[in-house]
Amino acid sequence: MTALSLISPVAPRLSGEPSTPRVRLDSLTGLRWYAALLVFCYHFFYEERGSGTSGHLGKLRQVFYDGPSAVSFFFILSGFVLAWSARPHDTVTGFWRRRFARIYPSHLATFVLAVVTMVWMGKALDLKIALGNLSLLQSWVPNRTDWWFGYNGVSWSLSCEALFYLSFPFLIRLIRRLPARGLWATVIVGNLCVALLPLYTAPIGHATGWDAKYVLYILPPVRLIEFVIGIALALLVKSGAWRGPGLIASLSLSLFVVFGPVHVMPYNFHWAADSVIPYTLTIAAAACADVKGEPSPFRNRYVVYLGEISFAFYLVHEIVIFSTNHFFTSHHYVLPVTLHAGLVLSISVFAAVLLHEWVEKPGVKLLTRSRTRRKPAPEAV
Repeated sequence: MTALSLISPVAPRLSGEPSTPRVRLDSLTGLRWYAALLVFCYHFFYEERGSGTSGHLGKLRQVFYDGPSAVSFFFILSGFVLAWSARPHDTVTGFWRRRFARIYPSHLATFVLAVVTMVWMGKALDLKIALGNLSLLQSWVPNRTDWWFGYNGVSWSLSCEALFYLSFPFLIRLIRRLPARGLWATVIVGNLCVALLPLYTAPIGHATGWDAKYVLYILPPVRLIEFVIGIALALLVKSGAWRGPGLIASLSLSLFVVFGPVHVMPYNFHWAADSVIPYTLTIAAAACADVKGEPSPFRNRYVVYLGEISFAFYLVHEIVIFSTNHFFTSHHYVLPVTLHAGLVLSISVFAAVLLHEWVEKPGVKLLTRSRTRRKPAPEAV
């Protein structure tokens, strides 16, 4: 999530902020599942090889054309949830340790799984790319899709998240000091930067030699803007200063953009520029609905659990897609596209449950176990 946020958000009081009710933002957890499902649909229909109804794939690919924008949703949500759940007297190293514990065990497990499947499929292994993936530095290499998407390709977004987590203890200190007007300015300017950046990729590319996809989609400092939007947005909601449309209106706008006008926009807009404003509004509206106890379709306990495993689902789904494609094509099996999609989705969800329950949760427990009973130093995050 991810790019995926992995916290069950609760609202502790931050220094200098008004008290807000301690409430779990289950709607945001549930929304994570649908964003992860959008990524799955995009990858499945663009990478599908074993269907007997391939003539329909073009139309289905167009339906889920905006799938990459879900990463923008996760980056905004990550900043929002971390700011919402920040511990007032946390230490910088304590925060970093918990983030490492949440992310890295699952990343390592799926990296190993990716190596096994690559060997099975007869693909070459590159040590440098492997080390870049394991160190979460792959997204810092310009114009190299083999580095970005090598091994478990979706883990490129974790390279961005690593920068977010390293920066968060310092960003939250600065952004907390802003008055409501400053928070509003951060959200608005951040949205405008993301929405308008595709217009300037040509001069940026001319100056740096970087291609548009690297600048707009992969480059961690650029994606940091969405993370900062999420932080400022959370502080606005927590303080009661947020004013925006409700959940139904915000969600309708997001769905309209994702499945509508993106198809007539220039290609560079479908990574984040087209959807950043609707996603910002939807995240804030869902959080407000939970705080106010308003109805929400995303608070169902089954949907919430799917949201809880969404990070694991995100990490395993592309490995499952490639593996099943290889199996079907090598054995000359042909399935209808709907049956194939249902099979791959079911396997991905099952694998995600195993990864969540047997790697992610035990990893957090093991790596965040207190090493000492001393109280942490008052170096607040």
